[in-house]
Amino acid sequence: MRRASWLLIGGGAALCLVTFAGWVGLNLFACGLASGGCSLSRFRFRREDAEALTVFVPPFVLGCVLAATGIVLRMASHRKPR
Repeated sequence: MRRASWLLIGGGAALCLVTFAGWVGLNLFACGLASGGCSLSRFRFRREDAEALTVFVPPFVLGCVLAATGIVLRMASHRKPR
């Protein structure tokens, strides 16, 4: 059970990080395609882009759920007497 909890925590955290990195990469790509160019001072995350959020939110939420499940399993294994 301990190995499963660590796998869930690690897998969920990795999924969240990969999803966030993909969102940042998409925003940087869109910034580079802007006709006027883009500098770091003008760069911002496009939260109102509904099409991109429908792709990036579900895996991010799934990663959070997996990590939370792993944390709950880890805490439950510590409460049981050996």
